[in-house]
Amino acid sequence: MADTPEGPFAPWSDGAITPPEWQCLDGTLFVDDAGDPWLVYCQEWTQIRDGAIWAQRLTSDLRRSAGTPVFLFNASEAPWAKSLDHSATYVTDGPFLFRLTSGHLLMLWSSFGEQGYAMGIAHSSSGQVTEPWTQEERALWSADGGHGMIVRLRDGRLALTLHQPNTTPDERAIIHLLVEHESTIALAERVSG
Repeated sequence: MADTPEGPFAPWSDGAITPPEWQCLDGTLFVDDAGDPWLVYCQEWTQIRDGAIWAQRLTSDLRRSAGTPVFLFNASEAPWAKSLDHSATYVTDGPFLFRLTSGHLLMLWSSFGEQGYAMGIAHSSSGQVTEPWTQEERALWSADGGHGMIVRLRDGRLALTLHQPNTTPDERAIIHLLVEHESTIALAERVSG
């Protein structure tokens, strides 16, 4: 925690809140309809080959885990995700959950596709973080960008922010408008100026 975005930062929890023997990354906070906080995170492909996304309920003060992790899905379940070098190794990165105006719960997450680093959409079948997740056939962002988040603008429209390209140290944040549908999102067409 810190008093300002510039820091200095100090630990909030007493050690990791993910399983200590796991290699985990990209945790994001999600608060469900009951007001319960969850950490949704990736278990690294470097440890398990087929990267996984898990949800861990947290205590209300966000300092400790509450219960056991809940498996959501593996990267290989997405039709658009491709293995690294055809080695049956799949990456998971950057899960981000968002509830549409309709109440539908979706998750952005990143992996590698046919054109490199990409980002797809998974859908909760019941609107709950722990329920079965299904994958869209095609990536939302298919080439050289990912690790996205959705924001609702003051005028009610949605915008996607992600990093592109996926080359260190050249990554930059880009923003792209989205079209909100009943149960998914789509990239808005760019308007030339």
